[in-house]
Amino acid sequence: TGVSKTAAFRLAATMADRGFLVKDVRTKRYYPGTILFQLVHKFQMNDIVKVSEPYIKELANLTNESVYLSIRSGNHYIQLTGIDSSYPVKVTSTIGDEIELHLGAAGKIHMAHIASSDFDNYIRRTELETYTPETITDPHLLSQELERVKQKGYALSLGEGFPDSGGISAPIWGLGEEPAAALNILIPLVRLTNDKQQELINLILKYSNQITKEFIQKDRPKLL
Repeated sequence: TGVSKTAAFRLAATMADRGFLVKDVRTKRYYPGTILFQLVHKFQMNDIVKVSEPYIKELANLTNESVYLSIRSGNHYIQLTGIDSSYPVKVTSTIGDEIELHLGAAGKIHMAHIASSDFDNYIRRTELETYTPETITDPHLLSQELERVKQKGYALSLGEGFPDSGGISAPIWGLGEEPAAALNILIPLVRLTNDKQQELINLILKYSNQITKEFIQKDRPKLL
């Protein structure tokens, strides 16, 4: 690069101090820091919203229920964007609010695919608070439920986070080992009959797969 060792050292030290690099004290080598990953994550989230919004609108029009897109943020998940149902009686979620991972269908999707060490840390550091009689607060039962979610490819919540509210969620995949986001339908339990439940499961799997295909295509590195 034509940069002297002294100048390179100062640059590396400054970047490490700002979080762009991390220095391994044993090998003295530098590696990408959290800030770089956060910047990449930010641009990925902009992409996932842009890709998902037409599908969210179409799914909301088709079901007339509330449809949201969520991402995991540490021990919480956040609704990035969405459309509320036009029914007078509906279930809604506030964009940007942090929600505990063990609550609701979306939380199950995000939690089902995290590393086992992250799950153990969550259980150790988080009080599994009871919000309704249906909230899963037993770590063993929660682990079993998350395994079922992984096997089925979708999550269902029947009044676990909030009374009389139901949720159906499916993962949207990128190129990572965890879902890039989750597609969620929220609906009052009074409208969630058995037939309706299966109809919405089929729809959310269909639309989450469509978003995944387009997002992976967009996210895939281009060969020069």
